[in-house]
Amino acid sequence: MTPDRASLIEAGDDIQKAVARSIELIGGLRLKGGEDVVIKPNLCNAKNPHGMVITDFSILDSVIRIIQEKTKNITVVESDNISDTADNRAAKSGLLDRLDELGVGFMNLTGDEYEVHEVAGKKLRLPRTVLDADYFVNLPKIKTEGHVSVTLSIKNLFGVLQRRKKSVLHKKLNEILPYLAKNVRHDLIVMDGLVAMEGNGPIIGTPREMGIVVAGRSPVTVDALCAKLMCYDPTEIPHIAKAHEMGLGTMEPEVLGDDWERFICEFERPYSLKASIKSIGSIRKVYLPG
Repeated sequence: MTPDRASLIEAGDDIQKAVARSIELIGGLRLKGGEDVVIKPNLCNAKNPHGMVITDFSILDSVIRIIQEKTKNITVVESDNISDTADNRAAKSGLLDRLDELGVGFMNLTGDEYEVHEVAGKKLRLPRTVLDADYFVNLPKIKTEGHVSVTLSIKNLFGVLQRRKKSVLHKKLNEILPYLAKNVRHDLIVMDGLVAMEGNGPIIGTPREMGIVVAGRSPVTVDALCAKLMCYDPTEIPHIAKAHEMGLGTMEPEVLGDDWERFICEFERPYSLKASIKSIGSIRKVYLPG
């Protein structure tokens, strides 16, 4: 069996070129034309200190422009969370202005029609727009995360759920996340590794400049590669390991593009003393006015 492929490209000064190359190396978009495309960035907060919290708009721009060569039916989605409504986060972050320039719509999934799924004793509302998409694009960001160690493509799916107070699900993440990875189709993943986050992620960590773009089609394949870049063993991260057991990708992908081992760097783990001290400045920038 041929290993799933992923690509890693050093971004340099031309993000558009790097994104295009990363997609080209995994076989291109594979769009026929005219499909309804749903794009899920990481938009967990409105503020983005050091560019480390949410998906970089240059990545989003680049992916949208490439897809627009095949179809204009593109919707960027997010749902409400404890920090704010998705609409407010999209407006305050500048995302809505950027999408308006591109002629692309934004949808708050919280008001969408939904299916109820029960996982690990919890009822989940999965939006129909995501489930029915002709083509689903996941645009996560490389970050550490206190509950499941890393937040990559699989964890980014948590943001589609119709539940504002998602913290009530945190104890069941290792069951819920693999379930979402299996039930939400993945046609393209482009990982933002320009400025990553280490330490007390996913919102108040500290920046780690990596300057890379990673692409693939399998959430396990992409997440396993990115975990290794962060000096984590993906087999020891329960939600990735379980998704792998469910057949959602390989832990040992064929990596095309630049030499990925050059970009390995040990990320500060969440809630270490060092991480907590470093996060003080980010707390001020994220939560205080101004």
